[in-house]
Amino acid sequence: MKLGWIVQDVGGNSSGNRERMIAVAFDEIGAAERGDALEAAHALVRWSMRLLDVSGAGVMLTDDHGSLRSVIVTSDLVRALEAAELRDGRGPCVESHRTAAVVVHPDMQVADSRWLEFGVLAWSGGVRAVHAVPVVGEGAAIGVLNLFRMTPGGLSDVEAALAQALAGMAGTAVHRRAATRPGPRTGLGGAELAAAIADAAIVQRATGMLAARLRIDIDTAHAVLQRVAADRDLNVGRLANSVVAGTATITLPLSIASRPPDAAGAD
Repeated sequence: MKLGWIVQDVGGNSSGNRERMIAVAFDEIGAAERGDALEAAHALVRWSMRLLDVSGAGVMLTDDHGSLRSVIVTSDLVRALEAAELRDGRGPCVESHRTAAVVVHPDMQVADSRWLEFGVLAWSGGVRAVHAVPVVGEGAAIGVLNLFRMTPGGLSDVEAALAQALAGMAGTAVHRRAATRPGPRTGLGGAELAAAIADAAIVQRATGMLAARLRIDIDTAHAVLQRVAADRDLNVGRLANSVVAGTATITLPLSIASRPPDAAGAD
């Protein structure tokens, strides 16, 4: 399916802000090709929340033994659901990775015998539908994008195609990142993935602190953190550590060079 068709049809807007948002999404997700797999996962989740009709999202990636690990989540509920799937080895997200195929559970009220416990947990948390999309690199599943809805029904055909395109870009980016290091290449290295998970947690904490301190929304706070890190030639995780520790100061307005891309009008 061609990206142009997605841009024209998603949200009924063929140009303007929607098109610009999709273009920025692909650019940010592809940033991992320059060596930042964590940021690709962040971008994939962030733009999935903006562009798709979902209430929660998460990304799991494989380590160098092929085992799935939860890397980025949007809420404690998503974290709990992913943890339950990984613990039990069952669930739509795990199944999507195992089969390298999209798995949709459109109505959690209808039990699926493959993952009864997950269905009960999801329903009790208010989740009514799950759409899992494999993150594929060079033909192999290296992770999964997990999308959660609070109303029954899967994504529309157009949004489902966009979700697959976004996940596909992330798969290419993460695979190229993994291919730059020696040793097994089924996913991120164990130490690298552990560091990514730790960085994700500190970035989320720093983003929340910036949002409260600067009185801005979470998306804008994350964009500010990204741009300031780039301007200071720092890894986002390292800057986030400094923000949490109180050794880095970020104030608004930023200089022209430091204005976050698409911080305004992207919601």
